[in-house]
Amino acid sequence: MKKKFMISTVSIFGLLCLSVSLAQTNEHGPLLSVKEIMNGLITPTTTTIWGAYQLETDAQWQEVRNAALSVIAAGNLLQFGGVGEGEAAMASETGWKTYNQQMIEAARLVISAADNKDEEALSAAGNDALYPPCESCHQQYQGQ
Repeated sequence: MKKKFMISTVSIFGLLCLSVSLAQTNEHGPLLSVKEIMNGLITPTTTTIWGAYQLETDAQWQEVRNAALSVIAAGNLLQFGGVGEGEAAMASETGWKTYNQQMIEAARLVISAADNKDEEALSAAGNDALYPPCESCHQQYQGQ
């Protein structure tokens, strides 16, 4: 069961890289709605990060690291908003940009913690750095 999840996380990361590449060519706009990015990419990867504890193997640490990389890639997508009505305008707002950047920076802290195999730093990155901008963004933008 664990291997199956790791493969899907790696697959998500590959799709994110492709989407980011397409979005950055300026020939293509966003391909997904914000809700699709959140439900399909951010939620599964942040669940991996927030659920990581008592990590014992290199593979478990790599899974957390890959999840953080996926959060960064999804954050890159979110900077463009999405295909939904008003989502591009929403992405141009200062609050949106701030929360998105804080999420990306928190994911970088997760990567550092995973690289150092430091569960205390991982917990702090997830709870103190990643959770607050996610929650604040949901409060401000969810349902718009």
